Amino acid sequence: MNVSPDISRERQGLLLCLIAAVGFGSMAVLAKLAYAAGASVLTLMSVRFAIGAALLWGFAAYRGVARIGSRRAALAALGLGLFLYSAESGLYATALTRIDASLGELLMFSYPAIVVIAAIVLRREPASRRRLGAVAIASSGVLLVLAGGSTGAIDPLGVVLALAAAALYATYVLSADALGGRLHPLTFSALVCTGAAIAFATAGTASGSVDLGALHWQAWLWIAVIAVFSTAVGMTAFIAGVERLGPSRASIMSALDPLVAVTLGGLVFSEALGPVQLLGGLLVVSAVVVIQLPVAARLRTSTLSLPIPSRHRGASAQPAPQPSAGSLALVTSERR
Repeated sequence: MNVSPDISRERQGLLLCLIAAVGFGSMAVLAKLAYAAGASVLTLMSVRFAIGAALLWGFAAYRGVARIGSRRAALAALGLGLFLYSAESGLYATALTRIDASLGELLMFSYPAIVVIAAIVLRREPASRRRLGAVAIASSGVLLVLAGGSTGAIDPLGVVLALAAAALYATYVLSADALGGRLHPLTFSALVCTGAAIAFATAGTASGSVDLGALHWQAWLWIAVIAVFSTAVGMTAFIAGVERLGPSRASIMSALDPLVAVTLGGLVFSEALGPVQLLGGLLVVSAVVVIQLPVAARLRTSTLSLPIPSRHRGASAQPAPQPSAGSLALVTSERR
């Protein structure tokens, strides 16, 4: 039976987004495995972003998009990685030294609701019942996640760090949105990773806390998996998924990230969320779907081109309208 090109392309997009979700969702568990093998936060982050940046530049060169057209946009992307993205990822990585991987991922996944609130306050988006309802659902879910613990006391500092990381990531998403698509997503990701690598390498050198020679081979293994699979491959797969599915449909697939984290946390560390926490996590994920579904339906019926250039696309292709800030909350290709 012949499969139409559109259906085949859709299946490819779903598979790519699934690969990205597994990569992003497994990062918290892999980070805790690296810590258990003796890696410090700064060592993990320094090596992760150095390897990730090198691979992303390689992918960008292969796609023929490594050339920087706008120097100002490139400097802005590098600055985002150097200051904002490095701070956010550092906070999240530190939070994982104090709380479970599944709890950390669920708290971090509150950032789309924060983006929606900020977009409304900044008047980038109008307030609507759907948006405000999604924020209320997500907020209720976070409260249930925190109040429904069944595996002992929850470390307050770890929770604060994870929520602060979510707030910083929301700020990063809104800042990235302001660049207006002047860089190809792969080039943008490579620049952000480069900035983060410089930030962590500088901090590690200044503090003397990065000792690569003292790392056990198991720590190197987990850090390499994070750098390759959870960073470079995850980002590239998600970008390719967006090209095939459109931004909002790909965004909905990101709701699988917490499911992967909760499942792996249970399998690897025997982490167990209580029934109330599971309900809270379901509400957090449901809020993301509520935000994205109407936009996804509109984009699916649209014949406009996706605003991501490809080496197979002619220069005359017309870009589609950019998604709103709420939609960009999950379209941004970088993760914690």
